[in-house]
Amino acid sequence: MRFWFNFLILFVVLITNKFFLFNEEFLILISFISFCFLITQKLGYSINLRFSEKLVLLQTSFSFSLETILVKLKQKKKLNLKYINFSKFIYLLKKHYLLYSTVFLQKLIYYLNNKEKFFLTIKLNAFKDLEKDYLKLIILLLLKKINTLNLLIHFYSKTVKIKKFETIKFITKLILLKKI
Repeated sequence: MRFWFNFLILFVVLITNKFFLFNEEFLILISFISFCFLITQKLGYSINLRFSEKLVLLQTSFSFSLETILVKLKQKKKLNLKYINFSKFIYLLKKHYLLYSTVFLQKLIYYLNNKEKFFLTIKLNAFKDLEKDYLKLIILLLLKKINTLNLLIHFYSKTVKIKKFETIKFITKLILLKKI
């Protein structure tokens, strides 16, 4: 109450000393200031409550997205460990393959020297089958890795609730629609 009294006295002093002239702009300014003051007094709590609700909603959405990303990063870490183990397995497979090849070449020289070409063709066919099996194994492992990457890309584009990812998803859909 004291504030209003002081404000009123200051206002009257300013008007009587002709610091302010009552023209259209000044009346519009007073109306605007009064409007802003009344709005903050009457609706300030409800606006603040609405912004608080929005803030809580954004915080929960962001924390959910971060938790989801954390889970996927842990899965990615496990996948990378599997990939490292796969590299070690490939190295051991290479070592075994080289050993097998040297043994095979030694026996090949032996067979050629002893003119046992019939057994050579059998061993060559077995070697060819083994090479096909290794090729199939490598292709299957690479396809599994590609499938996992596709699943991760699908997850990030569908379930992460960050506006930037959703915007990219909508732009991609629009580009696909234009191509059709």
